[in-house]
Amino acid sequence: MRLSSQKYRSHDYKFLVQRWKKICQKSGLKMRKILVLDNFPCFEVCSPKLAKKDIIYFSAGIHGDESGSTEGLLAWAQSNLGKLQSLPLLIYPCLNPWGLVNNSRFDASGIDMNRIWANSKNILIQHILNRTKDLHFETVINLHEDFDGQGVYLYEPSRGGRPSKKAESIMNAASAFIRVDPRRTIDCRKATNGIIRPRPSNPPKEGIPEALHFYLKHQCRTFTFETPSEFDLELRVQAHVAMIEEIFN
Repeated sequence: MRLSSQKYRSHDYKFLVQRWKKICQKSGLKMRKILVLDNFPCFEVCSPKLAKKDIIYFSAGIHGDESGSTEGLLAWAQSNLGKLQSLPLLIYPCLNPWGLVNNSRFDASGIDMNRIWANSKNILIQHILNRTKDLHFETVINLHEDFDGQGVYLYEPSRGGRPSKKAESIMNAASAFIRVDPRRTIDCRKATNGIIRPRPSNPPKEGIPEALHFYLKHQCRTFTFETPSEFDLELRVQAHVAMIEEIFN
């Protein structure tokens, strides 16, 4: 799939919210303001009849300097208006609006929000923990980018055993737009054809990330997509869209 060329305002949070509101109006998704974080309103998007099981969870923008993630998630939604209402979706379009506006990995207090998912004091993460504690997820997808990335790659937590082939098919879909990262070691972890399968018993020393929280708490399939943030933005967006599309194939 080829997305139409456009001029991105990828760090304009107000513009991001406006576009999500239009998507919800056209698709029947529900969008609501849940709280204010660092003087920015934060929003949750979900299917109108969201059940408590088999939910597909999306989040983007927890690192504000990774704007390809927020644009990629939005572009996927824009290209699937006709079927969004029928999908069991829970979406957080931007977890760190202050960081997005200021092109910062961290929040306004200098904290990496993707390392504080164990007993977090952050009000947005607290909301998500409370909102999701009794829900059952089929798949959790976190969209990210990597400043040092040499191509696309993903994380799929694993306790061992024989993994499914879904990660491989996701990488294949993304490679139509950006090559798979050739590195054999990424962030000090073994990578094979762009796939990193970290053991839950070996979390990042800085703290528990979003994906690991969901994997441990909800025992669900979890993917973290990574595109190289120094590559062309439109290609990064297309790669994210392709990876999301492959989830539903």
